[in-house]
Amino acid sequence: MRTRVVAKPAMSAKCVGTKAVVNLLGVLSALLFSPNPAVAQKYEIAFSLGAMTAGDRDFKLPGPGAVRIGTGLTYQANYAQWLVNAKAAALYFEVPLAATPNTKIKSSSLFSPRDYASLFITPGLKLKLLPAGPYSPYMFAGIGYARFSESDARVDGRPNTSRGTNRVAFDFGGGLDVKIFPYLSVRGELRDYVSGNPRFNVDVLGNRQHNVLLSGGLVLRFR
Repeated sequence: MRTRVVAKPAMSAKCVGTKAVVNLLGVLSALLFSPNPAVAQKYEIAFSLGAMTAGDRDFKLPGPGAVRIGTGLTYQANYAQWLVNAKAAALYFEVPLAATPNTKIKSSSLFSPRDYASLFITPGLKLKLLPAGPYSPYMFAGIGYARFSESDARVDGRPNTSRGTNRVAFDFGGGLDVKIFPYLSVRGELRDYVSGNPRFNVDVLGNRQHNVLLSGGLVLRFR
């Protein structure tokens, strides 16, 4: 008696692809919605958007007048890695980068630039309280580099020949992370990038400028 062997139909490429997508979605859902991640999240990458302001700067006497600096839209990225995790608090090494494409200037001097762009990179340390909790306040400080790119035209419309300024900068401030998923938080932050002055083409009081950034964004944590 012969036994008939019936071959099972091979699974189509479409079915295999659908199954792979379902499995991938399941893994991502487990990562995002799992209430107790098995391994501590050692790294952070944050992206935020905010407004940077530097206030007004008066001319040195006896010249009357002032430079009025506008508020600039600022993009900030931040990478952090914890060095010590003591459960109640964690110490991180962080590298923040903030870029402001355009900051308007209104000056009493016709020789001042019309605007400038700025870039800040200030590696440093961050202390975060309750890093595994739903609310994690933190503070930080660092030192690094500031770059100002003054406009190619002055207030009077003539070409600006004094362009490109490199300064030492340091930063300090604090913020709050609010966890919405185990690996994702929303962040609010106040950071002061303290630097030398851009080239205003006129002497102003003080050789330091406070570039204060108020921002908000998202934080992705991973191991």
